[in-house]
Amino acid sequence: MPSLTLTVRLLTPHSDLWDWQTRALCRTTRADVFFGPDSESRATRIRRERQAQELCRSCPVRNECLRHALDVGEPYGVWGGMTESDRRFGLDRPQLDPHANRKPAKRLRISPRHPRPGRQ
Repeated sequence: MPSLTLTVRLLTPHSDLWDWQTRALCRTTRADVFFGPDSESRATRIRRERQAQELCRSCPVRNECLRHALDVGEPYGVWGGMTESDRRFGLDRPQLDPHANRKPAKRLRISPRHPRPGRQ
């Protein structure tokens, strides 16, 4: 009976894909600022998430961090300034490209049947 030879190849890390993490401001911050316990009260969670988002605002790799979280479907924590809920429900999604133009807001039309505010 022939013998079986099993070759296992381990994936090698792609440091170029993760290099942005070495420049992230959160590397010098406690992880519990970005990841809270399940038993955390709503008020405590809101304060913690705001603290994390404040740090993210000035982070040089915010776009890369947020792109990573969205690409892999990161379920926990604050990534690139977005909370778990923000990512889950697509709330307040910042532009990844700071030079991208946003669509102009639609103008509200006032019905002709109603007077304009401040007019009788």
